[in-house]
Amino acid sequence: MMSESKRVKELKLDIPLDLYSKLERLAREAGYSNVSEYVLSTLVNIISSTTSQLPEDLAKWRSRFERYIQDEVNKRLSIIDTLRSQVAELYERLDSIQQKITELDSEIREIRMRGVEVAEEAGEHPGTRKPYKTGIERLREEKVVFESKLPLRVQRDRLFAYFEREGAVVLKLAKERVAVDPDYWRDFKQKLLSLSSIVEEEIKKQLGDKGFELWKTLYTSNAIIYDSRARKWKFVLDGVP
Repeated sequence: MMSESKRVKELKLDIPLDLYSKLERLAREAGYSNVSEYVLSTLVNIISSTTSQLPEDLAKWRSRFERYIQDEVNKRLSIIDTLRSQVAELYERLDSIQQKITELDSEIREIRMRGVEVAEEAGEHPGTRKPYKTGIERLREEKVVFESKLPLRVQRDRLFAYFEREGAVVLKLAKERVAVDPDYWRDFKQKLLSLSSIVEEEIKKQLGDKGFELWKTLYTSNAIIYDSRARKWKFVLDGVP
């Protein structure tokens, strides 16, 4: 019985005579005794060559496909990385804005608390407001504003420049500045220059509490002196209005 490896199948071909003649010539040149053996050998070589190259072609196509897939993935990852960076930057900006909002909120609460404290010191109830008065209106009421008695939060240069623009008398003494209502200043000067005493009790009686405080500030700042011969007070401050 013929084994499986020895089994053969007969193949018949009808080919033109000129082609057969060429096959005979090729068979002789290749060292084959007949055309059948040459054709069989050629077919075996073709099939062997085709089957051996097929895996290489598949490997080449697979490599190209993998590179394509990797390139596309890298593009998508690059976009994701950019988005991730932008999101991180956005979060940082949001944190910064939130911090500023918190700081502003804290400042607003502090300002409100100061307002409540000032109102309580003035005898007002929180939530009630008095009609707004300008600085010059307050000066007309208080008559005199001493720089040394201003709260620390007040911008002194701006305030006294404002008083000067509004026509108030601003005395620039050695230790501090003093703003005086013009009408009160004229009355004060008239009373002071008519005084003939150096006794503080008499001076206070003539000038009143506010005028005595102004006199004492002028005196301790060497802005006025008492002329004992003329028995009168005199200004030594330059440019007294």
